[in-house]
Amino acid sequence: MQEQQLKPKVISSTTLSTPQLYAIEPVASSISTFPTTRYYGSKRKLLPWVFDSVRLLEFDTVLDAFGGTGSVSQLFRAMRKRVFYHDAFHFNTHVARTLLTEDATINVERLNAILDAVRPIKGTIAQNFENIFFLPSEDEWIDGFATLIGEMTISDADQSLLLYLLYQSCLKKRPFNLFHRPNLAIRTASGVNRSFGNATTWERSFREHMLQGLAELLTYRRDRLPPATVLPAGDVSLLEPGYDLVYLDPPYVAADERRNRDNYWRRYHFLEGLSKYPEWSNLIEPGSNIGMMPEPTHFTDWSRKKHFKEKLFDLIDRNKNSTVVLSYVKAAYPDDASIREFFESRFANVTVHSTEHSHALSGSKRRELLYIGVPK
Repeated sequence: MQEQQLKPKVISSTTLSTPQLYAIEPVASSISTFPTTRYYGSKRKLLPWVFDSVRLLEFDTVLDAFGGTGSVSQLFRAMRKRVFYHDAFHFNTHVARTLLTEDATINVERLNAILDAVRPIKGTIAQNFENIFFLPSEDEWIDGFATLIGEMTISDADQSLLLYLLYQSCLKKRPFNLFHRPNLAIRTASGVNRSFGNATTWERSFREHMLQGLAELLTYRRDRLPPATVLPAGDVSLLEPGYDLVYLDPPYVAADERRNRDNYWRRYHFLEGLSKYPEWSNLIEPGSNIGMMPEPTHFTDWSRKKHFKEKLFDLIDRNKNSTVVLSYVKAAYPDDASIREFFESRFANVTVHSTEHSHALSGSKRRELLYIGVPK
């Protein structure tokens, strides 16, 4: 692998001027300390299975191409690999900076001081999202918090940590932990017998959620791990090949196109807007009932049947000289037989691992698949 392929322009990385010592802890123990998340599609609960599937593979550098919550990157860090994280969402780069590097310095005392300084204002959220996702008082608090940290003279790492805590708090206070529908009434309606969600969690303050999130993060950081490199957010199709192992966890596209409308962009546009807070108000589409920004083409292409198969197979083909690990689900499009046939046409050795997994929102079990192709 050529050195220049390992050093694209990075958002955040840690340069080690002197040799660092890392405590060797069993990977299973490290997994148990990873911070929790309500992000749809997170692999956190499946990490022991993923580890068992990849632990005998030989590799040093690894690209987590659809990095999402960073849980799989955390796993590879625990395995002492050189991790390169990438995701299409800008807000997820803040998550990755916080979880995969050790640069942030904010402690509980400092966070409390920042939270004390928040003054609610009628900003972008209060003006554009009234009674859509949060209560009006909560809209104004988020506006005040985002404005405050934008005015503070702090490092990029500390700003990312504060935004990470805000993102996680917003997820916890949302029915279904998503932003695809204007369904605040699900939370506020009285006398409703709900079979999902947690009203107590919804009503906790942002301050409570953020302090809890920091406590989890500090516990996780007691086990110092090698830092990862966080690549700029963007189209995964533009990434250069050349890593020892490439882990792919693309969106799952349904055979019924109607089920693909609520893609990741629609589910998380609000958090992406928060990551661009200073210019957010100018990006919101006037006709959208949930305040969406225009969807980038690469989000659409990776969530619709028209282009998904072509994009996926091209990405695998361009990385055929690496070991490729594809996380997939049975009954997605294209079908598992087509995936296996393509892997067998590109790799010398192909194995498929399988397990059942219950999805938090539906309660139903689905068959998770892990395709592993070792190059010829």
